[in-house]
Amino acid sequence: MKTTCTLCWLLLFFLSARADNASLDQFQTQLKHALDAGNSDSIAAAYCRMSEYYVYRNSDSAHFFCKEGLKYADKNKPEPYLTLINNLADTYFSAGKMDIATQLFLSADKEAVRLAHTRMFRVSVLTSTGVTYRRREMPDSALFYYNKALGLLEGEKNSISEEIHLLTSIAVLYANTSRLSEAENHVRRAMKKAEKCDDMDMTLYAAATAGSIFILQKNYAEASRVILPVLEKARQQQKPKFELKCLTFLLSIFRQTNNKDSINHYMKKADRAAALLPENSTEVMGYRETQFQILSSLGKYRESLAIQHRILKEGSQNIQTPVDNLYKLMARNYAKLNEYRQAAAYYEKCIAASDSLRKEAIDAELSELTVKYETQEKELEIARLNEEQLSQKAQTMRWTLAAIGLSGILLLLALWYALSRRHAKRKEELNVARSYIEGLEQERARLAKELHDGVCNDLLGIGLQLQALPIPEDSRNYLLNLTEQIREDVRSVSHELMPPKFQHTTLDEMAEAYIARFHMPHSIQVTMNKECKGKEWNEIPERTAYETYRIMQELLSNIVRHANATKIEIGLLLEEHTLTLRIKDNGNRTGKCPEAANAGGIGRTTIAERIKITGGTFAEETDADMQTFTLTIPL
Repeated sequence: MKTTCTLCWLLLFFLSARADNASLDQFQTQLKHALDAGNSDSIAAAYCRMSEYYVYRNSDSAHFFCKEGLKYADKNKPEPYLTLINNLADTYFSAGKMDIATQLFLSADKEAVRLAHTRMFRVSVLTSTGVTYRRREMPDSALFYYNKALGLLEGEKNSISEEIHLLTSIAVLYANTSRLSEAENHVRRAMKKAEKCDDMDMTLYAAATAGSIFILQKNYAEASRVILPVLEKARQQQKPKFELKCLTFLLSIFRQTNNKDSINHYMKKADRAAALLPENSTEVMGYRETQFQILSSLGKYRESLAIQHRILKEGSQNIQTPVDNLYKLMARNYAKLNEYRQAAAYYEKCIAASDSLRKEAIDAELSELTVKYETQEKELEIARLNEEQLSQKAQTMRWTLAAIGLSGILLLLALWYALSRRHAKRKEELNVARSYIEGLEQERARLAKELHDGVCNDLLGIGLQLQALPIPEDSRNYLLNLTEQIREDVRSVSHELMPPKFQHTTLDEMAEAYIARFHMPHSIQVTMNKECKGKEWNEIPERTAYETYRIMQELLSNIVRHANATKIEIGLLLEEHTLTLRIKDNGNRTGKCPEAANAGGIGRTTIAERIKITGGTFAEETDADMQTFTLTIPL
């Protein structure tokens, strides 16, 4: 039965190795094709796959492929750029270079934010950042980044792998501070999550950590039960890091339970796994520390000393044993070999190192205190400078606002003055226009009265005298008819000169009456159209109606006398807010009737003054057939 099980395990291991080698061959083929094609994105992706393969197998190879991949990766695309940075940080972590690993993990997180990459990637790198701080014995910083990662995990459903990583890392932090029950609680939660996880690396990580915590609790049976399956999986997947870590945990169990047979068996396996990893890696250094302790317990002091000297020679940052304690253990080994001079020398080194460590701790505290003091002084100086700068800015702002306010007041005064002058000028112009028009109307009324009361009556007297004269009947009738015709013409001119009255009539009615009695040649055809929209004719102000009527008179008179027209069209349009008078004729094509075109003409001047009083606008247009005069008055 035992032989059958052994054969089964060997078969599984062989098949796993074949599958793993097939993956490596495939990745190498993809890298070769990418390099041949010369496509940067494809090359970076191929190097990334190679680094992923080696990251838990051979840190040196993973480091090489990460460096090469970053030469080709597009820094404006999340993948594979961010994965390469993360894997590179892992290689420095494995080599014990925690400062560089921390910087790279933080850089990966910063770049992930810039490129808006997934929250799960950030959870992973923040967790790794916390682990580096834990390894640097900075638990506060570790907790800070673990909490940031937990915050990003909230509400995420597909985050099992990242959650396992985080829970396991937190468990290690609790274990290092001897809070083993809390460590166990977190690692059991991680292992429960691992049951649903396809990420074998995280599963191995959680199980191996659980085994180490059970060892610390002296629960060796539970530790063995957890670690042994992980060990087999690590072997199957050819991941010597996890394999050596599991073997180290098992050797610790066997040492504490004094199981010498198992120690010899598993140390041989551990040596083979260590040979596949860099000597200064975390896993190898952890194994060496356990190894020299086991050898000392077995009485193999010389072998134990050889390993201890090897560790000192490497000077790795990855050893957990403090250097003064290492010297003490070496002194004990020499004492067991009866080499007391060497033992005394290493005891002295132990005391010196212990004093040096204490001195370093004191120096570190003093340095920290100095830094804090200097930082506080700098902060106070910065605060003072900021306050001065803010004060200067506030003063400048006050002066600027005062200048803007003064400029605004001056501008408003200038605007008010300009508007006042403009208003006064317009008012003066209107007064002049009104005076001119009123004088003109008075003179018209006087002339109308003179014509009506004087000339008309004189003509009537002449007619009576002609009837009494002894002249032939035909001649007398001719002269009487001519005199009566002249008298009617004078009466018509008198009526035109008389100012119209709008108390009992409207503009449209006055305009129609004027056109009906206006004496003009038979060759001229006159038409009038009127239209009312939204307002009634009796709503037009009397002054506006009066001036519009007079302008119509002036324009018609000029057209009849000067334009040689045969067709005149008159239009009145009353709208809600405007009154429009439009007169068209087919007279001469000069664009303006002669008198209107003359800037100094009485007709032109009178029209301009009347328009000014009404506040309206006047336009003159000419096309191929007609010339048009348009008066528009706002109501």
